[in-house]
Amino acid sequence: MSAHSHGPPSILDLLERPEAGTLQAAFRAVTFQRGQRLSNLEDTDSIFIVRTGRLRAFLLAFDRELSLAYLHRGDMFSTHTRVQMEASEVTHLLMARRSAIERISADHPALQHALIHGLARILGQTITLLEDLAFHHARGRIARYILRSAAHAGIGIEGGQVVPLSLGMEDMAALLGTTRQTVSTEFNAMIREGAFSRERRGYLRLGNVALLKNWASGEETRLA
Repeated sequence: MSAHSHGPPSILDLLERPEAGTLQAAFRAVTFQRGQRLSNLEDTDSIFIVRTGRLRAFLLAFDRELSLAYLHRGDMFSTHTRVQMEASEVTHLLMARRSAIERISADHPALQHALIHGLARILGQTITLLEDLAFHHARGRIARYILRSAAHAGIGIEGGQVVPLSLGMEDMAALLGTTRQTVSTEFNAMIREGAFSRERRGYLRLGNVALLKNWASGEETRLA
């Protein structure tokens, strides 16, 4: 889970507490440069936490990549899966042996909750992505991403509201299973139709939210 004010504390929240000496001692700091993959790690049975930066989680098969989620500050995952990770920017991680964390968590219920909640959040993102790919065209996926971004920031879905977007066009395209060109083309078309406008870099201002919701729900596709 991200280190936000909603929900139970993340592992990063727990690590930053003064009484967390035993837990802190289990972790080591690791830095990854943009484009570097965690598959280069010698230790393939670790738990890691994003301290700063961003990681892209993806599956690789037959030389094709399927992005599953982006991990930000406070998010955690395990290297003991088929999911691969790549740094989208310079990223600082805290890493610990999975066996060490399992031993410590036996006496720390809050740590167990943070682990379960963190993994469940990533699983939720993956299920949402699969739903997008299976049931929505590119414009619907973009609309759904915008609405999710608003909800994540605690912003009401109303005309005039300013919504932060954590991903640029390239990363958004990777997450939504399409190309940067398609995202750019659809974004500009949605702006022309009045669904939203560009506010400043990384932000947009909502306009016709009914139109945006129709695209997100697939109503326009079903009516066409």
